[in-house]
Amino acid sequence: MVYWVWLVMTIGLNTPRIKELTECHPDLEELYYLLHEPNQKLVTERTRQRVIRTPLEHAQAVIDRCKQSGIEIMTWESENYPEVLRHIYAPPMVLFYQGNPELLQGDRLLTVVGTRYPSPYSLRVTDYLCDLLTQQGVTLVSGCAVGLDAVVHSAAVRNGTPTIGVLGCGIDCNYPRKNQALKKEMLKNGLLLTEFFPGTQPYSSNFPIRNRILSGISEAVLVTEAGKKSGCLVTANLACEQGKTVLCIPPADILDIRYEGQGGLLRDGACPVFGVEDILPVFREQAVIMEPAPVAKKTPRPEPAPSPVKEPSEPIPEENQKISAPPEATPEQQKILELLREGRKTSNMLCNVLNIRYDLLITLLVEMEMLGWIENLDGDVYTLIENTE
Repeated sequence: MVYWVWLVMTIGLNTPRIKELTECHPDLEELYYLLHEPNQKLVTERTRQRVIRTPLEHAQAVIDRCKQSGIEIMTWESENYPEVLRHIYAPPMVLFYQGNPELLQGDRLLTVVGTRYPSPYSLRVTDYLCDLLTQQGVTLVSGCAVGLDAVVHSAAVRNGTPTIGVLGCGIDCNYPRKNQALKKEMLKNGLLLTEFFPGTQPYSSNFPIRNRILSGISEAVLVTEAGKKSGCLVTANLACEQGKTVLCIPPADILDIRYEGQGGLLRDGACPVFGVEDILPVFREQAVIMEPAPVAKKTPRPEPAPSPVKEPSEPIPEENQKISAPPEATPEQQKILELLREGRKTSNMLCNVLNIRYDLLITLLVEMEMLGWIENLDGDVYTLIENTE
């Protein structure tokens, strides 16, 4: 498991490259050492430098944090990894979850998405349909956001049926706060799922990445209300690319811009829904709107010798000292950025100054690296990246 977590940390989310690498080199321990070879041609030089700067201990720290927080991990090679996700573009190699993962193996999963600020019409229709669907044994999937997502999950909880929430943040992130009690109820017999590492905040860029999983684990996607630029349209388009059926509630008013996205979906061939009788046939017929786009045990080897760590001595350039923290940075990340403006720091130095657990610090540093805010030098020395804003 540690090698899977390490690969995602070094190569990143939402990329087919990890799958390509592991198909050619299924022995992950061997791949780990191959990627450290100076003359390897498997990844770019920039990625290789990231490989060198990311010790295996960082991945182990994430695993340890999950164990302490009651978060489970499944990887591409896990028995409970959902088969449907293996066939989507850039499938997630590592998933973090709480609850019942067996729900992902079900054959009556429906993803229901809609706006965070619904009209009374959409609230009423969504609640009505979801209530009937749960009574028909359909497992509802949504994104755990406020608005119509909460209506979807609440209908399942009310009827005592399982529901799946696919998150755009770390599973331990209390987002949105308004749904904290709802998520606790969902976990009684449902599932919370994400590919984002523990501690990852709900950055806006996370949700388009998340949506391929939201559509990928279900047999169909139902859009209940969507404006012209709604993120629901991204999920619907991904469902089309994955060969899934897209269903859509007709707008209450064709002149109301709140329903403009639904009009576009219906013009493009989405199936209009006037009742559950328009949804249930999906699970029997598997209708498709668009065709989908086309370990042996080894003797442990010693860890690659890390580059000698130099204690930071030179200050960062003057212009970097004026860089402001990104608005989406958490308070802890802002403190890290403030310390790095003073000059390069090792993880131990940051841990001592901030007085936080080492595993939590590593998670924050990895996330900040993936966002392009900081850079890891010489194995364990961190510095700001000049274009941090």
